Amino acid sequence: MTSDQPRWFFLGATGYVGSQFLASAKRDASLYAKLKEFTLVALVRDPENPKAKQLQEVWPGVVLVKGTLDDTAIVEEQARNAALTFNAADCDHESSIQAIVTGLQKGSAEHPNESKPLYIHISGLGILSDNSRGEQLPADRIVVHSDATFKLEDLPPTNPHHSPDRIIHAAGAQEDSPIRAVSVYPAVIYGMGEGTTIYGPLLKLLGAMYVQTGVAGTWGPGQSALSVVHIKDVGSALVKIFKLALEGAKDVDYFISSSDNLVLKRFAEVVGKVLHNHGLLEDPESKPFHETVTNSLGDYGWSMFGGNFLGTSDRLKAQGWEPTESAKVTIWDALPIQAEDFATTYKASRS
Repeated sequence: MTSDQPRWFFLGATGYVGSQFLASAKRDASLYAKLKEFTLVALVRDPENPKAKQLQEVWPGVVLVKGTLDDTAIVEEQARNAALTFNAADCDHESSIQAIVTGLQKGSAEHPNESKPLYIHISGLGILSDNSRGEQLPADRIVVHSDATFKLEDLPPTNPHHSPDRIIHAAGAQEDSPIRAVSVYPAVIYGMGEGTTIYGPLLKLLGAMYVQTGVAGTWGPGQSALSVVHIKDVGSALVKIFKLALEGAKDVDYFISSSDNLVLKRFAEVVGKVLHNHGLLEDPESKPFHETVTNSLGDYGWSMFGGNFLGTSDRLKAQGWEPTESAKVTIWDALPIQAEDFATTYKASRS
């Protein structure tokens, strides 16, 4: 590594998706060799944190920059100096996303004769929500979206992720100070990862709500169906996307999903039984949350947990990618194991 190497700015490197990507990238010899041509610069809350130390072991030579997503001046400056920026942090943190785009545009303007800076952004399939209020819709009214025909402007602007994604799409289309922008839309991610953060936030959020409210609850009747994908398949998909982007492929949006779906009522029933067995819930049965609970997350909660969002990864599959891990370990295989781990950890944290 030399100081004149191009820089790769990474937000969320120690998170569930970000750290899985690093593990997957290291297994792919050609991508790993290409990425080692960059100096990796990672934004971390605390360089002395064990996860930050582990990141240094996973990717020797990484430069740690202390800061949070709220430190927009730091985020903008690092993006300005980067040839590649990968954001696997909070996809709804609009001010940091604007800072990334502003920084990349400034870097582009300062180096007009060089390749356009590349921004790869992790969003989510929640953007597709039909806001069905948890009701079971007739099959002919449930839309399964394809990334091959996906258009942001076709979706309600109030849907999750829509506002920050508009910033990214607009920047990618801008002719002045141009940047390359690739948005990636994973389904609900499950399973044990291989990175510094092995589990995602969904069960932590809903499991804690179940315990705190005393109900393994749902938004409305809980019949909403969501596309899902195993974390290892997310890693392999990102490897494919990075290789295509770094080879100069046309900038497009990608969905990452499997053929399996998660129905939230069944999710609540599985987790509720585990929590009941651990003495964390008196009643293991699932029922709709009281409105005081659903109101706490507002329209965002209804979109994320009370709407159908289903998508197919047609662009990735056309490039030879398949969700092989999702086929081997389904959400219903993984969920009881993860729920047991959550219950044990939750009880230990309060003992």
